[in-house]
Amino acid sequence: MSMIDTSKPILVFLAGGVQGGAVLRAARARGFKVRALVRDRPCAAALQAPGVELALGDLGDAASLAAASTGIDHAVLQVPIGPAAAMTAQAESALAAFKAAGVKSFVLKLASASRPAPCEEPSFVANRMIEDTARAFGLPFAIVRPTMYLDNLLKPSALAEIMGEGVFAPPIPASQRIAWTSADDCADAALMLLERGAMGGDHRIAGPESLTGDELVARVSAGLGRTIRYHGQPLDEFEREVDAAMGQGVGRRVASKFRYFAAYPREAESILAQPFAPQPSLEDFRPTDVEAWVRAHRMKFEDADA
Repeated sequence: MSMIDTSKPILVFLAGGVQGGAVLRAARARGFKVRALVRDRPCAAALQAPGVELALGDLGDAASLAAASTGIDHAVLQVPIGPAAAMTAQAESALAAFKAAGVKSFVLKLASASRPAPCEEPSFVANRMIEDTARAFGLPFAIVRPTMYLDNLLKPSALAEIMGEGVFAPPIPASQRIAWTSADDCADAALMLLERGAMGGDHRIAGPESLTGDELVARVSAGLGRTIRYHGQPLDEFEREVDAAMGQGVGRRVASKFRYFAAYPREAESILAQPFAPQPSLEDFRPTDVEAWVRAHRMKFEDADA
């Protein structure tokens, strides 16, 4: 039985992106209305659907956040990746709007798993700062965080390599085991927690299997009906490619988490490798396996090959 008043919409942040879009779909599939926060009108137009109310706004615009939060009881908050200080400021703006509007609870979707102890890796620092900020505001909330997203296979550069060259080449050695999850699974978990009023937990969402790179591509190959090879891209090469695409210095920031995993294999094992285990309020959550996920997204792969 849902503990949410279904007459009111759930506020979904970054609704025009991969993660927010998954939350929007999961909410609608469960029969909830959605208020979708998006930054621009072209993106908003693509989201128009029954049960979806559009709110133009930005995490840097306090007035738009106040308007988006008015009349809302529950939200799924995620902050775009960037420098830790900027991410924390954006989270503070959203939380201040929640507090002022009387939001009752929210799920905080973080971009990755975190170490329990402090460290200097920038993405983990940002996670910790956002978590601390959320606790300081005193509103009931739960955290959902992934191992590693299968949705990385659907990035244009990865699709081009997978379908054009038969290779998946992330900056991760083939020996590293990962229990890959997906944006859709993390969104489902977030909605289950909201639906059940299960606040206070920190939920690591993982896939059902711990896979090496070669095991991963064997399942991808089975889903696609064609052979895909795994190639762990050297981190220096990965950084140069990111810099060329996104600007000097971006590569080092993006690669820092992968360098951390390479330097601390025990941490990588605990953060990435363990399959999903039943958790309070997610006892009946069933993670999607890689082959089933690939089959569900097969059209996106095939479109890239057209």
